[in-house]
Amino acid sequence: MAFFYVYVQTLLPLFLLSNLIQIKNLVISSGEKTLLQLPSFEAEESEVHAVIGESGSGKSLLLKMLIGLLPKNLSATGAINLHINGVPDLPLSDWTYKNWLAARGKYVGMVFQEPLSALNPQMTCGAQLREAWNIHAPVNRKNQDSELLERLADVGLADDALRVLNSYPHQLSGGQRQRVVIAMATLHKPRIILADEPTTALDFFSRKQVLTDLVHVVRKLNATLIWVTHELDVVADFADRVTVLRRGELIQSGLVNEVLNERPSEYVQALLNALPQRKVIQTNPENVVLEVKALGKKYGNGMQALNDFNMELKPGETLAVIGTSGSGKSTLAKILVALETASSGTITINGVPLRQQAPTGIQMVFQDPFSSLNRRHTAWQSMMEVRKVCFPKESESERSAEVEAGLNEVAFRTGFMAKKTYTNEWRSASTLVYSQVACGQSEYFDFRRSRCGFGPTGATTGFDIVAENTNRKTINFCVYHT
Repeated sequence: MAFFYVYVQTLLPLFLLSNLIQIKNLVISSGEKTLLQLPSFEAEESEVHAVIGESGSGKSLLLKMLIGLLPKNLSATGAINLHINGVPDLPLSDWTYKNWLAARGKYVGMVFQEPLSALNPQMTCGAQLREAWNIHAPVNRKNQDSELLERLADVGLADDALRVLNSYPHQLSGGQRQRVVIAMATLHKPRIILADEPTTALDFFSRKQVLTDLVHVVRKLNATLIWVTHELDVVADFADRVTVLRRGELIQSGLVNEVLNERPSEYVQALLNALPQRKVIQTNPENVVLEVKALGKKYGNGMQALNDFNMELKPGETLAVIGTSGSGKSTLAKILVALETASSGTITINGVPLRQQAPTGIQMVFQDPFSSLNRRHTAWQSMMEVRKVCFPKESESERSAEVEAGLNEVAFRTGFMAKKTYTNEWRSASTLVYSQVACGQSEYFDFRRSRCGFGPTGATTGFDIVAENTNRKTINFCVYHT
């Protein structure tokens, strides 16, 4: 009898779990074009529900719908209900602007993709957390500070809490900034937490720890987490359920083990097959193109970012530079393109010392394509501008031919050439072309990709393009940071 009592007490909470989110027949469209069609979607208390799919599949549209930030030029139909005490018992389509103001942050929290963009660079993290607290809570400094410290402790910042509160975003590492964003999103203990690619810009170790902290907060608050991600390699470790979208349509939904392991659909299997695999390629010994000897970088505050770094690269080779945040990867890249100067050591290209001013002959694909591209320009205008600066003697027709060839090389959709905004995957493709059209016949290329840019299959395509150019010797070497 005692065993039966314990058994019932253990299982009873599972049967009492309620759906916090219920969606039926959701259709989001732009004019006559359907962008997302979701027949059904549910998320329970204490559940981590991952939404996966390639860029442009409708994942972010779902999150925007759930927090009331859907662009005005888009329309939505269907039944969407949030079953939370304190919010209107109405479909989201009937919510007013005041309803959303009262709900955002208090009942529905959002963890955005890029913390450096989400945080105000002119305010300390403490000031921003206090501002978020004061929106939905009475001004009570004693209670406020205790809540801030508790939430920072929940996300693994207990030991550095005071320093983090007094720091500006740029003074923190990427992992610390993302933890601050998570603390802000969960400050008022919301029942629903939305996370849009929360760990894309983090290294492997920081990513695992941030996700562990985020899931810990979700379980502690008995909330539900809707987690949009490309990172299939960690979905199985943290998610309870998975919804798979493709081109705005529902492909598969269910328990994570069922979707990813037991009965994956053909499309899910294609995503799994696109995950990076170990691959070793032997290159023929040739002359050294890029040589770095005893490279060091020490900043004015005494921080040693690089110390005695050495490497050699031969034509056609690809070098992956890996390491945790703060290990010096970005510093190395900046030195190669003359955005930073080395404190010691030498860099030579074909035996000639590297120029101390740009252009050095090495091109960079930056981590965040959204920040790299001028949002006032179309993809075509951005490429033409670069080509015009680098090759001013080219005729308009020659310039257009080079840009068109570059865009076609990365399978850039023709319809996007005249657009100013498009998905992350195509923004990353744009930055890849951006670098190549600037490079022209130059032999050196530096490729730095963030996971936020490409979905699994898109990443494979991006790497294939770079590998193809490297093997053709259009690009003599490729340095990849991760």
